[in-house]
Amino acid sequence: MIAGAAAFRRAFRTGGRRIPLPFGRGTPPCGARHPDGRRHCRFRTGLRHPRAAPYSPISKQFLGREPTHMKKHVIAAAAAAALASAPALADNHAKMVDGPRVHWDYSIWGKPRAITEYLTRLSEWLPERTGGKFTFQLHWGTLSKPRANLDGLKIGAFQSASFCASYYPGKLSAHTGLDLPFLPIGNLFQLRDVTHEYFEHPILRQETEKWNSRFYMSSLLPLYEVVGKGKPPKSLADWKGMRIRALGQQGKAMEKLGAVPTSVPAPEVYGALDRGLLDAVGFAYYAHQAYRTWELGKWFTRGLAVGSIACGSLFNNDAWNELPDQYKALLEDYRDAEVGYPRHIATLMKAEAAAPAFFKSKGLTEIAVDPTERAAFEKVGGKPVWEAWVKQMDGEGYNGRELLDLLLAAAEKYRKSGS
Repeated sequence: MIAGAAAFRRAFRTGGRRIPLPFGRGTPPCGARHPDGRRHCRFRTGLRHPRAAPYSPISKQFLGREPTHMKKHVIAAAAAAALASAPALADNHAKMVDGPRVHWDYSIWGKPRAITEYLTRLSEWLPERTGGKFTFQLHWGTLSKPRANLDGLKIGAFQSASFCASYYPGKLSAHTGLDLPFLPIGNLFQLRDVTHEYFEHPILRQETEKWNSRFYMSSLLPLYEVVGKGKPPKSLADWKGMRIRALGQQGKAMEKLGAVPTSVPAPEVYGALDRGLLDAVGFAYYAHQAYRTWELGKWFTRGLAVGSIACGSLFNNDAWNELPDQYKALLEDYRDAEVGYPRHIATLMKAEAAAPAFFKSKGLTEIAVDPTERAAFEKVGGKPVWEAWVKQMDGEGYNGRELLDLLLAAAEKYRKSGS
């Protein structure tokens, strides 16, 4: 069996990977490797795994005994797999990027969740593409608190970090334009395109420059829904007096309904809801799952869709400028690579679609928002909040009308994104 397993591994090594034989159902011989590299079973000299018996004729073939037609078919399959893998291996080799050894630290809060998977993939993709020379380490709440990430970037405490513009009042004011409720943005593809067009405008770049930073990618937070305790809101009047976690401009919209909004960083939400400091929480569905608000909530909304929140990734300018050009190009390529935005959007769409059924399975009541009610909410919490934001921007030295027009023009320009 030892010799047979060794011969098995030699015969079926393809492109540096070991593949199992196409035996159909059942467990391959002991020593065979699954595509992820794990052995199906282990065995000692002179001992046969009890499930290996059905395959002992195959082992004997590789020992030079009991030659049959199966040997030819199996070797042919291995040869075909090797030929098929050759173009992929050559393509991967062509895409390798050489350069100096560089290490970046990334400050992020919370725990791994759907919205952060693009960062996890980036931390794997960079060393893979550079032969381990460019490493990118995610630090989950150990480098900085969420509200201090911007200051940490400014002084170069770390090379990169997550941000949400509404966490930093008066610091990234123009960026909060994407927090405005009821913007005409209908899907995550459109949100991606609008975000990049808006954040990469000179006015917005000047704002991040003040913090020695540059925008890299958007987190693409899906439209916010609410999970709450107590009496569920069956009409707009039922929101009056409700203490709700609603950030920035979304909070302004909730104020129009008489709710009492508060800005609580995501990692602190569960504790605030548990202690009775909050009655309800506004999050995208994936975040309700990640931060476990459903454990404390009794109901959730469906169809409220207030808006998104401007969150994403920033790079320290000094760290960026020190990168060799090939590493800069690699980071830029990642955004549109299959593992970048395309997979990120697919991940979020899947998570959002599955969430309502999950909440129901945990005993929460679904509050379907009537389209007429939502239209009435948009009437008082949409454009009136936009206009108030314009005046706020004017007061901070920006041309508020120009910023709003930039947003709306980008939304119209990319209206068909993803369709």
